[in-house]
Amino acid sequence: MFRVTKSSWDTAAEEDTLPTVPAARLVGHKGSIQAIQFTADGKYCLTGGQDRAVRLWNPTRIDPVHLQPPPKLEAGGSYPLAVIPHALSIQTYEGGYGTAVSALAIDSASSVLIASSDKVVVVTDVVTAQVKSRFHGHTGLINAVALTNGPEVYLSASYDSTVRIWDARSRTQTPIQILSDATDSVACVEVVDEQDASAQIVTASVDGKVRTYDIRMGQVHCDDVGDAVTGMALSHDGNCLAASCVDGAIRLVERETGLLLNTYASSHMAGNYALQCAMTADDAHVMSGSEDGCVVFYDLVSGKGVIHLEGHSRPTCSIACHPKRDSNSIAITTSYDGETIVWGNDKNVHNWKGRY
Repeated sequence: MFRVTKSSWDTAAEEDTLPTVPAARLVGHKGSIQAIQFTADGKYCLTGGQDRAVRLWNPTRIDPVHLQPPPKLEAGGSYPLAVIPHALSIQTYEGGYGTAVSALAIDSASSVLIASSDKVVVVTDVVTAQVKSRFHGHTGLINAVALTNGPEVYLSASYDSTVRIWDARSRTQTPIQILSDATDSVACVEVVDEQDASAQIVTASVDGKVRTYDIRMGQVHCDDVGDAVTGMALSHDGNCLAASCVDGAIRLVERETGLLLNTYASSHMAGNYALQCAMTADDAHVMSGSEDGCVVFYDLVSGKGVIHLEGHSRPTCSIACHPKRDSNSIAITTSYDGETIVWGNDKNVHNWKGRY
């Protein structure tokens, strides 16, 4: 049974801006989904799975093929998987992936998709579904990918302890640069502040370090967060970073100073799986997967677990928050149990297309 349980609401507005019901399912992959990414405008999402495919969805539109009337959703209710309607699947990308897709990213114009297949970066045209290029060079599994908004540069972070920077226009397999400061697997990579002259690359590694590279200035800033990092989320205002660590704690760090601002560990289980974290669009809550199958929303300031999204029977391996403030209550969770759920707020999900 899928449901949302609340520990407490700190404010009346909080109940309107966080998920309260399981609203839809993403059905189509064979096996578990390993990566989820919203498009920049939040209208669509992409998923990569063990079945060596990437799928494009409209997560807030119900698939008209599935004619079973969706249930009336109410906060506090419990819903069996069978009554949760399917979200609309739009496109499937299968070319070029020889193994499971473990990471993906899309540019701000939703035109270029990059995804990892073992040690290879695969670049695909979103509209035509044609593979544009493939980049080889890593000696270990690629854990994360990113790209600039141009998109002129692609980045890949790997188990081989490196981040490779690729020229999107080049036909060679030689990276522009290799960042090799990490002493263990690099779990995360993000590009930030690229709208001005201070473009930065932020990486997080199992060696316990978060590194910020200023490529133009040739500088790197390193913060030790105290334990191996498996997941990372940047705040939308660019000031903070949440690092999900193997010891079970999510640490909130001020990016400029490296100061530890808060720690979240009271409401989720961790220690044996690489868990992800995310931040809501208003930067008010930190979202975390859990090894007991739940997903927890922590209040950013108080550090308290506010709500639990329940129903998955195995650890939640990938999560995503909607990128827009006006859709702050929409989140997606997927688990090693093979199920992927779109969550929403009962006050607005009834307006989703195709629901009634």
